[in-house]
Amino acid sequence: MARTIRCECGYVARGDSDEDVITTIRGHMRTDHPALLETVEREDLLGWIQME
Repeated sequence: MARTIRCECGYVARGDSDEDVITTIRGHMRTDHPALLETVEREDLLGWIQME
């Protein structure tokens, strides 16, 4: 089952595992929302994952 995190800007990160989707969304945050990288923890991201 695929995992997704939907960014409020509309970007959708997808992965086959929690780690895959976290890595993808962190890459997006690094380029598009760098200020969030310092404030959003891994535990926060785990809570944002949706199963599809």
